Order: sequence, then structure tokens, then C-alpha cells
Amino acid sequence: MNWRDAALRVLILWWRLTRPCTIGVRGVVLNDAGEMLLVRHSYGDRRWFLPGGGHHGGESPSETLVREMREETGLDVAITGLVGVYFYTGQYKRDHIYIFACKAVGGGVRLVEGEIEDIGWFPPDALPDDLMLGMDRILDDWRRGETGYGRIG
Repeated sequence: MNWRDAALRVLILWWRLTRPCTIGVRGVVLNDAGEMLLVRHSYGDRRWFLPGGGHHGGESPSETLVREMREETGLDVAITGLVGVYFYTGQYKRDHIYIFACKAVGGGVRLVEGEIEDIGWFPPDALPDDLMLGMDRILDDWRRGETGYGRIG
């Protein structure tokens, strides 16, 4: 093993031991027609996922979701319940993600340049095939009306 391989292994080990734990929020947002809002980000693997974003200090998770929905989609939402809290460790991350059930109550859907590649409303029984990892479990919990928890990736 050369020094570059050794240095890379040390960096990977350091990252795994010290990687930050982040808090994120996502919303299962329905419109008056019962359709679900999904977004496709312009980065990452570009699969369809629930809209949302990262928590800022001083906010509750529900406040974060309301802010992120407005910033990311242009919508005002009313939170109707907690779908679950999930733990994601894919890509060497340690993310806690709060998923809320929501109803769109105002504003208008708009595409955020540079962050959102595509946005759309879909019937819950006819969602796109290329959904983000963990969406099946989240949507199963939402459909059952049970608060979910655990690892999704």
C-alpha cells in the first residue's frame, strides 16, 4: 500500500467516526385533488422524493418544514400529522429525517432554479417508478396512518 492509499483510508475512517448528524424534514403534501407533490433535485441520484430540506438552529422540525416548503416549492402548507422519524446512513451520512403529512393551503408550485430539476403532482396510487431509497417504507407508514421510525437506508 502506498502513502496515498493509506492517507485515503485514514480520511475515510476519520469521516465515519466524526461525520455530523444532520436533521432534515420532508412532507407528504396533498392537494385538493388528493395528488401528492414530489420533487426531483438537480443533484445526487435525481430520483423523485418528498419535498423538504435541512433544519436551521432555533427552529422546530415543523417550522423547518413550513419554511422549506415555501422556499423549495412556493407552497404554503398546513401540517396534519407526523408520518415518522427515520434514520438514513447511506453515502456515509447520519441523517435524522422527520416526515410530516401536509395539505397544500396556498401559494403556487414553482421550480427553484439550481436546486429542483422537476416538480409534479401525482396520484398516490400512480407514483413514478424512480423513487428515492426508503420511499416505499415511508409511504407504507403514511398509508397505514401509523407513526413510523427506523432506518431507511
